[in-house]
Amino acid sequence: MKTLFIMSIENTIDLITNSSSELFVLKGGTKDVIMQMLDNISPVWKSEYEEPKNILELSVDDLNVYFSYACSAHCWPARKSNYPVLEGFTFDELYEKDKSDKAWNGEIQYQLRNNKKSKAKWDRDFVTENNRIEIINKLSPNHNMWFLFSFDENPNWDLQEQLMEIADRYHLG
Repeated sequence: MKTLFIMSIENTIDLITNSSSELFVLKGGTKDVIMQMLDNISPVWKSEYEEPKNILELSVDDLNVYFSYACSAHCWPARKSNYPVLEGFTFDELYEKDKSDKAWNGEIQYQLRNNKKSKAKWDRDFVTENNRIEIINKLSPNHNMWFLFSFDENPNWDLQEQLMEIADRYHLG
């Protein structure tokens, strides 16, 4: 028998949990419309999620969380075609080369563009205080995007499935 890898397990919970918070993104004209949509799905959503925030209410940090998940290729190594291009943006506005070397699949890897003027590799932001409004206007010119963040990790799965009928889900890891 071959050993492929060895994992050190602290306890069995490490194997069976996948704790994460959730973000749902909806489109609708007003908060009342969004609240009605959510209430129609399930009135218990209020016990699992914050009140919906309009895109104009999002902080730079909130927007960076959204972009980091919405612009993920969800695989490595990725092909250029695996990177999502959000409506209102071009590929080059969203991404920059990760490094000059190609990955083992022969493809150049990309990462979300760093619009922060820091030289530290770990200190990266696509959205900054200086470009926040510009980014919002490109992403949602009508400002009709609404963001529903979970209070805690692991919101009710049945409710998540219902919300996926009316919104895009981002598993925030």
